[in-house]
Amino acid sequence: MFLSEVSLADILLEGLKVIGMIFLLLTLVNAAEQYPSMAGKRWNIIIYGFVLMLIGFAFDWSDEFIDYEASPTISYLQAFIEEMGLIGGLFLVTFGFKRWFKFISRFLGITSNKH
Repeated sequence: MFLSEVSLADILLEGLKVIGMIFLLLTLVNAAEQYPSMAGKRWNIIIYGFVLMLIGFAFDWSDEFIDYEASPTISYLQAFIEEMGLIGGLFLVTFGFKRWFKFISRFLGITSNKH
């Protein structure tokens, strides 16, 4: 189930991605709690996107010490969850920020330079 040879550098570096994403999520959730009038549903979309990315990073990190190749089905499932988490999260974050910027510009009374 576990790999016999592990790279401590890979475990450390990929673990830092997971830890960094956790801190980012805590910061975003804290900002939403402190400024609820500026957060709303749009901010939640951004948070959900980063949660999906965290899941992708976690599965990417876990393959450094768990042998997913032992079963083709589990290997495929792990790769699917990892990639869909990263890709889906990226799309949600992009869509969420696009909507959030429009909301904030209206909230602050700022007009776009685009005509």
